[in-house]
Amino acid sequence: MKHIISYKIHLPTFTLRKTLELYQLCQTIESKIYLIANGRTCEVNHLPKLVSFILTLKCRNILIVLEGKEAPSDKEQMNHFFKQQKRRCPA
Repeated sequence: MKHIISYKIHLPTFTLRKTLELYQLCQTIESKIYLIANGRTCEVNHLPKLVSFILTLKCRNILIVLEGKEAPSDKEQMNHFFKQQKRRCPA
């Protein structure tokens, strides 16, 4: 059964290295991942699109949408990644 999960997070300021780490994580996740902010949507499947999306963000509050059979467990992996980023770079 396919699940769709969406939730909002405050995305910390990302360096190119952090963006690459996010991309690598998204490649290991089975669900389709969409980032939505500022009226724009980015499906995280092409690195250049992701880099462009993150570099041009004006508002750091984004909506993450996960679509797939493993969406609940994939959400946990994404949350773990973003919690690590907050510890490394406190706001």
